[in-house]
Amino acid sequence: MNVAVLMGGTSSEVEVSRKSGKAIARGLTERGHNVHLFDWEEERLITDIDTIRRFDVVFIAYHGGAGEDGRVQAILDVAGMKYTGSDYVASALGMNKTLSRSIFSRNGIPIPPGIIVNTDFPPEKLLIIMAKEGFGLPAVVKPATQGSTIGVTIAISEKEFLEGVNKAFRYSDKIIIEKYIPGKEVTVSVLGGLPLPVIEIIPQDGFYDYEHKYSKGKSEYVCPADIPAITFEKLKNIGARAYNAIGCRHYARVDFRLSDSGNIYCLEVNTLPGMTDLSLVPMAARAVGIEFPELVHKIACMAYEGRNE
Repeated sequence: MNVAVLMGGTSSEVEVSRKSGKAIARGLTERGHNVHLFDWEEERLITDIDTIRRFDVVFIAYHGGAGEDGRVQAILDVAGMKYTGSDYVASALGMNKTLSRSIFSRNGIPIPPGIIVNTDFPPEKLLIIMAKEGFGLPAVVKPATQGSTIGVTIAISEKEFLEGVNKAFRYSDKIIIEKYIPGKEVTVSVLGGLPLPVIEIIPQDGFYDYEHKYSKGKSEYVCPADIPAITFEKLKNIGARAYNAIGCRHYARVDFRLSDSGNIYCLEVNTLPGMTDLSLVPMAARAVGIEFPELVHKIACMAYEGRNE
């Protein structure tokens, strides 16, 4: 196949996007595809779409912003192009954590207790509202529309909390404040509708933020996760349910907290997860014998064949 790989963009995850795009291009080339990398800002698709039309498939390696929130996907849909990953509706739902939380709740997928706040809400009253919802500090404060834990704070003190609120509002006009769940950080990758082995993420220190995700040696990974078998299978089941509830296709990653008492809480679905040498989807695929070139080949073929699982 002739494959166009879109990377770069204008989001705060631009450098990770470039790493993903280059890795995807290497893998597809190794698998025998003709690949061209396009390091474009997202809006260039509107004016230069004819450059992309000559390719059989577009492999989207954007992360965050217009490349992941459905806008690029909508442009490609209008142009009649085949592309990897979720369609524009599922992409928008996955990026907007207020909407995805609502969908999870309606589908019986457990989520942490939390509140959604607009910019016009007085910050000094937030702790009172949180108490009414049955939780307090420590709490997780995050933008409603960001990825890669950008703008996220785990606040222990009131000072950290207020600083975290201000930080999150720099990235989104809505923020989510959730109860902090002590326990393990785990994730389930889903490929073609089928959940892959659970991975446990152990940050070297602090929490699994942007630095820990994309810096070698900052986190340890246990794949398959060393957790009870019944919990392992339950996580895979809930991961697949979350994937389907959002309407994902081809591949995605579902992130969870597993409490010390064994309760599962779904945090988010990443519709365009990282595909770098440190990324979790390739790691989970390798655990079932799918090496990286075969993984990206499978994803490209799903797009070319019009498969929606």
